[in-house]
Amino acid sequence: MKQTLYLWLMTAISIPGVAQVPTGKPDTTGVPRMLDEVAITGYSTATRRQYTGAVSTIPGNQVNNVPMASFDQLLQGRAAGLYVASGSGQPGAAARVLIRGQATNGGTTSPLYVVDGIAVESGVFMSMNPSDFESVIILKDANATALYGSRGANGVIVINTKRGKAGDISLRFNTQHGFSQLARDHFDMMSTQERLQFEEEVGRETGRTLGAGWIFSPLNPANAALPAATKTRYAAILDSMRQINTNWPDQFLRSAAPFHEYELSASGGTDAIRFYSSANYLSQQGIIKRSGLERYSFRTNLDVRTKKFTAAINTAVGYTNNNLVESEGSSNSANPIAAVYYALPYEAPYVNGVLMHNGNKSQLGGAFDTREGSNAIERMENSTYKINQLKGMINTDLKYYFTDWLYASSNLGMDYRENVETRTIRPGSHSGSQDGVPGKQGMHREEMIRYYQFTATTGLTFDRTLQEKHRLTVGGFYEFNRIKYSNMAVTGYGITPGLDGTLSGITPGSALNSFIPQVGGRKTGSALISLVGLARYLYDEKYSLNVSYRRDGSSTLPEKNRWHGFYSVGAGYDLGRESFMQRLSWINTLRIRASYGSSAAPSAQNFAYAAGYGASRYDGSPAVIPTSVGNSEYNWEYTNTFNAGLDIELLNRRIRLIADWYNRSTEGLFLEEQLSQTSGFSSRPINAGTIRNRGIEADLSGDIIRTKDLTWSAGFNIALNNNRVMDLGGANEFTMGTYIMRVGLPVNSHYVVKWGGVDPQTGRAFYYDRQSKPTSSYSVATQSVADFGSSDPRYTGGFYTRLNWKGFAADVFFTYAQDFLRYNSIEIYTLNNNSFAASNQGRRWQDRWRKPGDITDIPSFADTRNFTSRDLQDASYVRLRNVKLSYTIPSRILTPTQFLRGAIVYLQGQNLLTFTKWDGFDPEDNNGNAFFEYPSPRTITAGVSIQF
Repeated sequence: MKQTLYLWLMTAISIPGVAQVPTGKPDTTGVPRMLDEVAITGYSTATRRQYTGAVSTIPGNQVNNVPMASFDQLLQGRAAGLYVASGSGQPGAAARVLIRGQATNGGTTSPLYVVDGIAVESGVFMSMNPSDFESVIILKDANATALYGSRGANGVIVINTKRGKAGDISLRFNTQHGFSQLARDHFDMMSTQERLQFEEEVGRETGRTLGAGWIFSPLNPANAALPAATKTRYAAILDSMRQINTNWPDQFLRSAAPFHEYELSASGGTDAIRFYSSANYLSQQGIIKRSGLERYSFRTNLDVRTKKFTAAINTAVGYTNNNLVESEGSSNSANPIAAVYYALPYEAPYVNGVLMHNGNKSQLGGAFDTREGSNAIERMENSTYKINQLKGMINTDLKYYFTDWLYASSNLGMDYRENVETRTIRPGSHSGSQDGVPGKQGMHREEMIRYYQFTATTGLTFDRTLQEKHRLTVGGFYEFNRIKYSNMAVTGYGITPGLDGTLSGITPGSALNSFIPQVGGRKTGSALISLVGLARYLYDEKYSLNVSYRRDGSSTLPEKNRWHGFYSVGAGYDLGRESFMQRLSWINTLRIRASYGSSAAPSAQNFAYAAGYGASRYDGSPAVIPTSVGNSEYNWEYTNTFNAGLDIELLNRRIRLIADWYNRSTEGLFLEEQLSQTSGFSSRPINAGTIRNRGIEADLSGDIIRTKDLTWSAGFNIALNNNRVMDLGGANEFTMGTYIMRVGLPVNSHYVVKWGGVDPQTGRAFYYDRQSKPTSSYSVATQSVADFGSSDPRYTGGFYTRLNWKGFAADVFFTYAQDFLRYNSIEIYTLNNNSFAASNQGRRWQDRWRKPGDITDIPSFADTRNFTSRDLQDASYVRLRNVKLSYTIPSRILTPTQFLRGAIVYLQGQNLLTFTKWDGFDPEDNNGNAFFEYPSPRTITAGVSIQF
């Protein structure tokens, strides 16, 4: 079966969300049968006809050789109901992944990831090579989540890696090279001329000094009585400043960040022993200077088979060296993305090749009190932030066959990660001598993080076909899962020059030298024991029944609530195989299916239920004090899911549709109950409330043209998710800053004062109170309303087209997310008349109110800037995610070489275009707040794949 799976994926037409993987022979047209596709659940293997749940399969060729370092981002738009949003364009950054919406408030939202049957850590993929993946399978409904119990409440993503096949040894070499650049240039900041004019106008309007444009202005009343020579010097200063117009994106961004990848794989063997091995090197420089990633990854999969015994041994190791920008997602001066916005355009960072930061600036009458742009460059040049990651995975999948239909299995595996994170500020630098650095002589920090997860699954499976019509599969398993996590960190000061970047450069601290180091760390862990049972029955290839039961015991819950059982039941009926349907030859498949089941999630914190204690000091002596109150009644978050689906194939299987409707309810939410301050604690963890996710999914694909030399296919998938808070345990709502949890609204609903425009007579901002009446007063406590939807999109999906003609192939793939709003918090800094106005500002200030009668949406500069719904923007987008052009060199050209079996040359582009109303670098984000994050780049590569 695995050989068939491999062969088909190498040749099938890519259809997002549907892996064309036949388990038997194709029909006479050579078109795969949709209901014979393999659905691998992790505990067993079944065809789609046997499986009654909602499953989407992404073929490996859709994630292989795509120029992105973290594979979770490659899944975006590939399967209905799978929402993927990148929080950062920094190479290797993980994405936010949701399956069928967010079903918790305080718990884990990530799905369970299973690689070759072994659970792995979510959100840590930069050391894994996606080109090793055979397929990625998305399990979405109760048939899957109940089977995985407390680990599968948020859905399951099953990854199957490539296997060797019997035959001669085959070598494949792939390499691609290209570059990345800023995808969207939405940098609408003032030029030098505009900034100087703005400073002069604000000075005249308000008397406020923002910078040189007013300090040296002849219109400034303070300059009226100055000597003529001084006025002449001031005019010369302004004239010289007008000659400067620094392009700050050029100072911090690379115009073309190099990308290189090399990969060599080998596979082959006999019927008794087969292998697949690969080695990969990837180098991706970030579009922000200093950032970038290098990855070395290796994998070997070995399969051994005898008459009674099979063994699969899988090993993978990856190492990454990741250079990151500091303080991403903040307005901190160490964040170069922020500096691109707020650095003044008339600030020349270099004078005669010397960086003019605050430490060595030239004073010009106070005009340069802070050189924000130059300081950011100086910080970038004199500091480092690195994460070196070592990740290893190993597992053995052993099976012993007592008969052809009864076998015992044991799957043992380990997922290990070690991060070494280092941060350095060099001694003698301006950054290293700031007040925030004790002793003002540099800083060095090292943190070691270790993560370890061990999984052991052992069981017995009965799988037999009786009388050619009854296919019965029954399995029972015992599973043990253990997770350990630890970290330790030290931060030292007084760095010896020449030893920066190492612990040996730290000066030992004492009460006299101010170099007191900071030391910290923690250790935690959890365990899960499970008993799993499953049964599948298929009668006459028409009627299918799936049943599963799982009992979990989790250490993250108090003993009285530690054990719980989960179940699922599903049924399917293939009408297309009934005799009365045979007359309708244009209908090839018509199958209905439904499932219902339960699952749950334990607390995301290992010991939230227990009272906590921490170190402190009392009267100068060490002491231990209570830090958390705990809750001995703490329980699971329980989820019940119903799913109804339809599978259709029409017109000789030229049109294929998979559609699902689901209703998912999660009860006993993890919430924090507010306590009286007299208790000594601010809150305690409780279970209360219900969140419902209800929606529809559809995956439609078809062959528009299908001839010997020409195929043209197209398709799309769409998911509509309706998320609602149904109950909050007696309360109606509670606020979380600019968000609100309220009964009847979606999770992550915005909660802010409603913007009402600008009064044409006074230039002051209007706001609406809760009775929708305009007012010039502003109050977050009494005026905030939840009229602005959620930061999570209601509609997500993707669409594609593929043209294949005589070896030429063109693939075009779009993704989209619609109907959601995000805070563009960058404008709080770039359209601000408070303390941030001394930094550069956006050009929209030119449209501000200046005199009575002006009609504008920008208030007077004298009016206080407040955070309102004005800062919410529609972040809906359609993105041209990937375009790939390839050519397969004909065998008649390769055969004479006697050693080349195949060759493909290709050109591809990633993140080429984005269609959106969003006014910023990137509408896509893993939260609802845009705040100087690293933008997603556009990447273009050319490559060649050669088989020997």
